[in-house]
Amino acid sequence: MITVNLILTIIGLMFVLTALVALYVWSHKKTVAAAPVKVETFESLGAIIKNPLSSAAELHHAVEVILRDFSAITSSNVGTYIYLLETLCVHPHTDSKLILRFEKSLRQINPKYAHEIEQALGAGLAARG
Repeated sequence: MITVNLILTIIGLMFVLTALVALYVWSHKKTVAAAPVKVETFESLGAIIKNPLSSAAELHHAVEVILRDFSAITSSNVGTYIYLLETLCVHPHTDSKLILRFEKSLRQINPKYAHEIEQALGAGLAARG
């Protein structure tokens, strides 16, 4: 009688152990590998603005990151910023609030280039017409 109880207990414990191992393996198969971190450069953000197929959300994100991380204009890259502003003005998925926020922030951060920025806004809005 004791031998039978001992054998049944061992068999029961083996089933429980097997179930726990199966549950552990199954739960780890569901974990998704972390997505690689996407490094956003000024060039990649500019490409979003230049792409006419970019969505409004992508444009907002690109402008936000440019203003946060790449807002300082130098004499060597002022033309790039002017081109981006003009391109943003004629983009099919942009809105006036985004254009004005980009222009105003660039002007406030870079008062030395305020005249060039205002001219680019005027040219971009004229081309939008």
